[in-house]
Amino acid sequence: MPSTPCPALTVFICGGSLTEDTLLERPFIGGPLTAPYPALWLPGTTFISAIIEPGRFASLFDIDLDELTNAVLPLDELRIPSAQLEETLRASDDPQAWVRAFADWLLKLLARREGGAVPFVLPAGLLSLPTGDIATRCGISVRSLERRFLASYGQSIRDARKMERYVRALGKMMAQPARHGLLTRVAMDAGYHDQAHMIRDFIQYTGRAPRSLMQGLAGDQQGELRLLHYDDADVPIVAGDLSHPYNS
Repeated sequence: MPSTPCPALTVFICGGSLTEDTLLERPFIGGPLTAPYPALWLPGTTFISAIIEPGRFASLFDIDLDELTNAVLPLDELRIPSAQLEETLRASDDPQAWVRAFADWLLKLLARREGGAVPFVLPAGLLSLPTGDIATRCGISVRSLERRFLASYGQSIRDARKMERYVRALGKMMAQPARHGLLTRVAMDAGYHDQAHMIRDFIQYTGRAPRSLMQGLAGDQQGELRLLHYDDADVPIVAGDLSHPYNS
């Protein structure tokens, strides 16, 4: 699994995943990933995931996101009942029915959380500003900003800026067919100084250089990059969200 700023809630309809010698078969939350995360799906595994916008995690779960960075947490440990959801999902073979059931469950979870602590959400477009300016815009001290941002987004402001460049570049690569000169344009549009800068980040976040990743996206339908493959109609949606991961 490549790096991502987004936490996700995953429920297995059948099968499971082996991560770091632990077999996951029940619902779990995965935090932001700052490096490729090894996961082996059991044969025949089917699952549904809800990808959560950075900064919105606290609207659903009562745990600071920095406690989950590069980690997974079984939903049972948060004492959130999910057995009925699992039964509903496994009783159907219709993906649209899975989506409806999962969405209903999430909305009920959100409703139960209403009235609780308000999550810290960075106003759109502010991440590119100097940290002191962001704090001033938010009406808090720099130290308070850094603490609240870490708890809400799972990483420091500096690391989030670096991650934003990577995910913006990844979204642009996913949205366009491979062609000569594409990587140069992607690097410029994503805010990298040069391709070498982008290569270093991609190796850190995906384990691959951008060209290798782009070639893999074009041909790897069932291998380690399969989670980055989407139907043609969904690619613009996913790529658009990746291009602006911290804009709420």
